[in-house]
Amino acid sequence: MNRSIVLGALLLVGCKSLQPKPPSYVVSYDLTAAAQITCDSVKYKNAVGTVIKVANPALPWSVAYIAPPGTFVAGTAWMSAADSGRAAKLKVRWTVSGSSTASDSSFGTTTAAGKFTLTVAHQL
Repeated sequence: MNRSIVLGALLLVGCKSLQPKPPSYVVSYDLTAAAQITCDSVKYKNAVGTVIKVANPALPWSVAYIAPPGTFVAGTAWMSAADSGRAAKLKVRWTVSGSSTASDSSFGTTTAAGKFTLTVAHQL
């Protein structure tokens, strides 16, 4: 009887080591804008949560990296427009390989010349 209990316990321990690993995400940030719009700077969180600042990025701008589950993605772009009727978009996309892709974005259209901000934040 004791041998059955020991074998059962070993089987349970063995099964625990075979549990599936949570999937990683491919995260990408994309910043696009119409002509006559420039970006002063963009900040985003990388895979380990460090805030990275890119000054005066050329548009369109993008970056991608691999991130673990539970990652908090966040991006902010500080934009300047020369006149009205210009559009800009900051989009963050996260993909589980072979499974699904989701995204969130911030979009703005200018009503006059000036500065504006685009912000996106989401927890995976």
